[in-house]
Amino acid sequence: MINLIVEIAVRATVVLGLAWLATVLLRRSSADVRSRIWQTALAATALLFIPVPVPDAFQMPTTALADAAGASNGSAASLPILLTIWMIGIAMVLGRLGVSLAVLIRLTRSASYFRGPDVRLSSALMTPITWGVVRPVILLPAYLLEWPAEKYAAMVRHEQAHIDRQDWLWQTFAECLTAVLWFHPLVWLAAARLRSEAEHAADDRVLTVGTGASSYAQQLLDIARRLKQHPPHAAVAMIRRPRALESRIAAILDPSRPRTGAGIGARLTVMLTTACLLLFLAACQSARIYKVAQVQTPPKVVSKVEPNYTDDARTAKIQGPVVLSLVIDPQGRPWNIRVTKSLDKGLDQEAIAAIEKWHFAPGVKDGKPVRVAATIQVNFRLR
Repeated sequence: MINLIVEIAVRATVVLGLAWLATVLLRRSSADVRSRIWQTALAATALLFIPVPVPDAFQMPTTALADAAGASNGSAASLPILLTIWMIGIAMVLGRLGVSLAVLIRLTRSASYFRGPDVRLSSALMTPITWGVVRPVILLPAYLLEWPAEKYAAMVRHEQAHIDRQDWLWQTFAECLTAVLWFHPLVWLAAARLRSEAEHAADDRVLTVGTGASSYAQQLLDIARRLKQHPPHAAVAMIRRPRALESRIAAILDPSRPRTGAGIGARLTVMLTTACLLLFLAACQSARIYKVAQVQTPPKVVSKVEPNYTDDARTAKIQGPVVLSLVIDPQGRPWNIRVTKSLDKGLDQEAIAAIEKWHFAPGVKDGKPVRVAATIQVNFRLR
């Protein structure tokens, strides 16, 4: 599993690195264009988790046997240290997202209706918040009632722009992807840039309908002063991170900045470029993996670890094979291990945990070690 995650992280570096380069080159384009580049790049990163078809694997002549009378770890599977750390990181990021959602639900329920159920007022907020997909809700600070109608309308238009762009959905998706690849700095950068460009794009929507730039910038400064005077509760602050107001105000007051949304041509260009990149990465991935018939010397097992029987499987008297597909790399290490024929969830994990500790003499082609697709059948038998 860890080998697979590392492989995905390497390919994600290419995708997100090119997205960063594209947004730098297009820094004078509209925020909507850059935002869509980051959206597409993050979606492409998620697609990297779809398995790439490998060449037909060969059946390893060695079969691992597990003895029911042998040692048992008493759990579904023994987790390697790196896998445990990775899962802890996922739990922490998703836990933070869960807290944010819980706070949003609580704030929405306690907020009072204002101009319909989709716009509500809350005294617990110092800055507007928009969230939801099917029935999105705009939560406004109660002090906005003190503002003139045109200022209030500008804030609502900004939040409505987020709804039209489905920014909350995209940012939640980015958070989930960040949870899986929490160790990758480019993923954090992409999520942060997505949030930033979404704010700029929403500001552009407000300005294109005739709102004065100086007046709108003053509104943001007013919100910033209130946040400084009345810092929000930590849980509320976590929902909407402090905005880069200096950057936003500079963009709002820049008359040369393009504010039109991305056209059909720009959207298609971004999508087609990303699709070509994914196809190229998939082709490179497949090209590096050989069938056994393509190598002069096939891989051979040098050392192996026998899998354990779980207590649950022994009690249920479960027996049979678990078939795993994998790739043996030039260093003789197994990676990209997947279950192609399942027997029992616990035994499946035990088989994977054991094979991860195997070492092979790698396959050789043209005098050099190469990656070779393989299949291993792990037989679990009770005596």
